[in-house]
Amino acid sequence: MMRFNRVIMVFSLVLITMILKAQDRNIGVNEVYPPAMFKENGGRFINVKKLVESGVYTVNAAGDGVTDDSDAIIAAMDWVMNRLRASGQPCGWRESWYIYFPNGTYRVSKPLVYSGDQVPDCVPAQASATREGTAGLKLVGQNRDSVIIKLNDNATGFGTGMKKPVVSFSKFDKGTIFNNAPAGFHFRNITIHTGSGNPGAIGLDFYGANTARLDNVKIVGAGEIGLHVRIGSAHGYYSNLVIDGFKYGIYLDGDAESHPAIEYVSLSNHSGSGILLSGISTSLRKVYSTNAITGLILQKKGTRFPHAVIVDSKFENGTSLNTGIRITDGFLFARNVELLGYGTGIKKLDTTVAASGTTAEYSSGSFKAFSETRVRSGVVKSMNLAVLDYPLIAWEGNFNDWANVDDYGAVGDGVTDDMAAIQLAMNAGKKVVYFPKNKYKISGTVSIPAAVKQVQGAGVWIEAGGVKFDVNALSADTLLLRDIELASGSIKHTAKRQLFLESTSSAGNVYTSFLTDSGTKVFANNTHGFARLDGTIKYVKAYVRFVNNEKVDHFQINAGISSTLWIFGFKTEKTYSVMKARDGAKMEVLGGLLNRYGTDVDPDPVGILNDNSDISVIAATNGPDRYWNPMIKDIQGIVTKNWLMNEFPFRGFGTNIVIPLYVSYGF
Repeated sequence: MMRFNRVIMVFSLVLITMILKAQDRNIGVNEVYPPAMFKENGGRFINVKKLVESGVYTVNAAGDGVTDDSDAIIAAMDWVMNRLRASGQPCGWRESWYIYFPNGTYRVSKPLVYSGDQVPDCVPAQASATREGTAGLKLVGQNRDSVIIKLNDNATGFGTGMKKPVVSFSKFDKGTIFNNAPAGFHFRNITIHTGSGNPGAIGLDFYGANTARLDNVKIVGAGEIGLHVRIGSAHGYYSNLVIDGFKYGIYLDGDAESHPAIEYVSLSNHSGSGILLSGISTSLRKVYSTNAITGLILQKKGTRFPHAVIVDSKFENGTSLNTGIRITDGFLFARNVELLGYGTGIKKLDTTVAASGTTAEYSSGSFKAFSETRVRSGVVKSMNLAVLDYPLIAWEGNFNDWANVDDYGAVGDGVTDDMAAIQLAMNAGKKVVYFPKNKYKISGTVSIPAAVKQVQGAGVWIEAGGVKFDVNALSADTLLLRDIELASGSIKHTAKRQLFLESTSSAGNVYTSFLTDSGTKVFANNTHGFARLDGTIKYVKAYVRFVNNEKVDHFQINAGISSTLWIFGFKTEKTYSVMKARDGAKMEVLGGLLNRYGTDVDPDPVGILNDNSDISVIAATNGPDRYWNPMIKDIQGIVTKNWLMNEFPFRGFGTNIVIPLYVSYGF
């Protein structure tokens, strides 16, 4: 057992060039849809400028920068929430509605949040005044720089100390602090401006259990907080964010069960800190902060210690009076992080643990390895796999290249078998295939030809189990499958074509590789069910940006034959065995949450199993006093080693622990 703090400072030009460019990618998407996708034409997108035509409200939002659009936008949110209420607030609501903002400036005078009492918890026995069951809110803009939600200057109720959001996905005014519903929240392609004279303003109050998605968002102005993650559960993938102004750029303050993965961020002009992490865990990558004040602060919430992983990031323009990262409480893993202009790079309490400059690797907790002598020598002890950014797929603006599955005979009622019609749409030679209705049934397997570059589901629910889509045609073009929910089905990967799953999930196993030789790449952002079954990840390089797996069986995350599995944030549930790597796989996990709520398995199983493979794991636990025994079991040849839960650092509450870093590779 080895317990020591490690930091290696390297100032060489060679290492500095290894620091990947960190910041918002400014993806510039112009997200437009064919008329059939909109509610007035039978689709599921609610255009805020056509609320009258779609029967949602008596007045349209103007988006002219003059008219107060608050009530119109809130009415659209209420319409979605009333659908949820009418359905009985089930856990895992199956309807999918998008509130769509065409380009324009939407002036508002009060918080945009649904009206009335909070939607109750989706589990009636858990209902209380502090819990809500809000789900299904999806707000989507056409273009980030051209869709602006702007708070009036000197707006009523946004004075000093009020801490009131401009846009909120929760009933902040009702004191709710927890929502366990699989919310499926989305917010993208929108700028929020908090105006002037609003010192108590918060730009966005966002969260969401399991697979929430925040992307391509700018929050500017002044006030308390740019992005506030206040409620648990908060999971999912947040990317391409610009936050300018405010006391805190990002304040992560939810329940300890939370773990958002946050990437491609630009922070500037904050008076408190760029990121404040209070009691929860998170994964951070490619964060760029230009602030005189501290870039990242870790502090406990009650007794709960925070846990942060930050890699490939840059904090600059600090002053000699400040430190780049401050650990008041909790655990930090930092790798390839530049901390420039500060008096100190990283401080733990009052102790300087890293000077300003470039931190190659630092772990504030204990470091464990199968064999210290077999771990890579030098400045970096974690596996440090080469990481690819997910591909930016150009939005197709020519609707002549979109194939509507309904035009080929699909009914979209979730009962009629639409398999033949969907296959006809796939074979139509169009670049994009899309699903305008909420639910379709596919009885067998639909093949995706080389000509198809995007399958746009818009939250579509695909009924029936088994293989639903087969990627079986070679193409040099990446295939994007976006916003698709498979009831229990999966995607079969047969051809060596690069695949990108964006917010595409299954209650079963969403993806299976049928490839027979190595090299093909798969990207999976904000997904449920990826790597869920043994044998599904083989002969691929998979880059996963947040995965939520909750199956009622052992080994929630699996890496197999000749595969590379890179995971940037995860959440699992129950105390079944969590991870397994076998047959020479390489698996690196940069933060995530092993949640011990749900089924308690007896006898206590192994938590993480490494079977003659290479692994590098950073994670934390949450929940009641339930156990894995051992926490890690590692087999290399004829030698087996075990690590118990109590050999890892205490997270501050219950019997919860942090795995600051475990490595086993190079055999």
